[in-house]
Amino acid sequence: MNKKIGIIGIVIVVVLILAGLYFSGILSSGGSNEKGEVYLLAGAGFSKVAPELIKEFNKKYPNIKVNVKYGGSGELFSILETQKEGDVFLPADYKYMGDAIKNDYIETNTVVNITKNIPIIVVKAGNPKNITSLKDLAKPGVKVGLGDPEVPAIGKASKQVLDKNNLTANVSKNVEVYTSTVNQLLTYIVTGQVDAVIIWEDMTSWKENKDKIQVIKIPDDQNIFSDIPVAVTKFAKNKDASDKFANFLHSAEGKKVWEQWGFEVK
Repeated sequence: MNKKIGIIGIVIVVVLILAGLYFSGILSSGGSNEKGEVYLLAGAGFSKVAPELIKEFNKKYPNIKVNVKYGGSGELFSILETQKEGDVFLPADYKYMGDAIKNDYIETNTVVNITKNIPIIVVKAGNPKNITSLKDLAKPGVKVGLGDPEVPAIGKASKQVLDKNNLTANVSKNVEVYTSTVNQLLTYIVTGQVDAVIIWEDMTSWKENKDKIQVIKIPDDQNIFSDIPVAVTKFAKNKDASDKFANFLHSAEGKKVWEQWGFEVK
């Protein structure tokens, strides 16, 4: 009898130990039990890849909620500047990260370049205006859509590309609209409101628009690429959760997601 009681006692102790390990997160199959919230400021062009990144992140950290504000990179910088809000900053061009660093809004030891944005010309399927190069954006009768140079990163990048090729003045005569986000440009071309736009290359992989557009690549020697950085801000309310999410974005797991959405990871 005493022997049986002893065995039962050992079993109970083992069960209690295992239960303790489970609830502490060591044996839990649901990932870490750490809790928290992260407020991500992300460029509008990341509205497809970001939800997938968050989904994969939550497999590892199911109790850390990530809330996202999408917008033009200039708009997101303004949130840092005027509202002093945002835990993780993910602009579409390093220029805006540089501005945030200069203004002491960023934990500089957390800045990492993840991938790059590549400007490309997109026209309506079938290319009815026969646009084959940047020069063709200046042809009479071609309606062009560009990002506002002061708001979305694509606007700044497009201006730099046109400046580099001495086409700014000629193309500006054909601009029908300047948008506050890169996503709006895709809408304008898909709905036929303009004949050509300059957007980011990865956006051409979005399935819902693939049959409605045609891509005209800009030669590398005429183009300007934009580094995509991520960093934790000095306004982060939950530093640990913010660090974990920012680190995930450039981890091996995160890079797989970026690649799936057409980005070239570093």
